[in-house]
Amino acid sequence: EQNATLNVASDFTDFEALGCNSSDPFAIIVHGWKESCQTEWLVDMISNLSNVRAGCIYCMNYNNFSRHDDYFGLVRQFLPISEVLVEKLQQLENFGYDFDEGYMFGFSYGAHLALDSLRRFGPGKLAALDVCEPAGPGFDGDQKYREKCPTEAAKNVQCIHTSDNYGTNVRKCHQNWNMGRCGKSQDAAGPYPKGSHGLCPYIFNSAFKHDFLAMPNKQGCETKRLAPAWPKGFRMGYFMDRKSDVIGDLFAATSKEYPFFDNTFANEVNEV
Repeated sequence: EQNATLNVASDFTDFEALGCNSSDPFAIIVHGWKESCQTEWLVDMISNLSNVRAGCIYCMNYNNFSRHDDYFGLVRQFLPISEVLVEKLQQLENFGYDFDEGYMFGFSYGAHLALDSLRRFGPGKLAALDVCEPAGPGFDGDQKYREKCPTEAAKNVQCIHTSDNYGTNVRKCHQNWNMGRCGKSQDAAGPYPKGSHGLCPYIFNSAFKHDFLAMPNKQGCETKRLAPAWPKGFRMGYFMDRKSDVIGDLFAATSKEYPFFDNTFANEVNEV
C-alpha cells in the first residue's frame, strides 16, 4: 500500500507515479484544526486502514491553514478549502478510481470538509464516509450548514459523537453513534488534545481491534430518531455492517482507560 498527501496548494495529479493503481480501492483521511498528516491518530489510522484494505491512502493536508490559533478565521476559509478537496476528488475520478470502492474519514473541521466536498462532487457517489465529531462551533449556528443533509455525501454516512462542547448537536447521518455519556462526554477525557472531542478518532482507531457494540439507551439519552433494532454484533467503526438496515441514533459504552471499550450491556441486543 502507498500513502500520499493531497496538499491544498498542490496541483499534483500523477497518482500512478506514487505507485497507486486505479483498479484498487482508495481511502482519504481529512484531519482537523491544528492537526496535520503527521498527527498521532492519523498516522495510526493509516496503519489500521493499510492492514484491512488494498490500495492507496490519501491524506488531505491543509495544515498551512489549520495550524493557526484563529479557528473562526479557518471557518471563514471553509468554502475555498472544501473546493480544493472537490477538485482532488475529480482528479481521482479522472484517474479511473471506482468510487464504489472508495472510503473517506474526517474529524472535526475535517468532517465538515468531507461532508461538504462529497455532496458537491456527487451525492451518493462514494461508498462509505465515516466522520468523527463534526465541529459544532461555526457550523451549528449557520443555517446553510444546518439545512444540508449529511446522508447525501455517500451511500453510507456513519457519524460518531463524543462531546457536546466542540462537537455538533445535529444527528442526521445514516447512523449516529453516541459514545460514552450520551455522546456528550467521555470518562477517559484528559487535557487537550485528548478531551472528549479529541478522543473521537482514538476511539475509532481502537474499534479496529475492539468491538464497540450497540446497546440499549440505558442512560435515557435524548434522541429524536432512535434506531429501533439492530442485529447481534452490530458495532461502531470501520467494520460496521453497512449492508444492514440499521438507521438512526445508536449508543455504545466507553471506558475510562485505553482501549476505551465497555461491553457490559453487549448481550442486551435488539435484533432486527
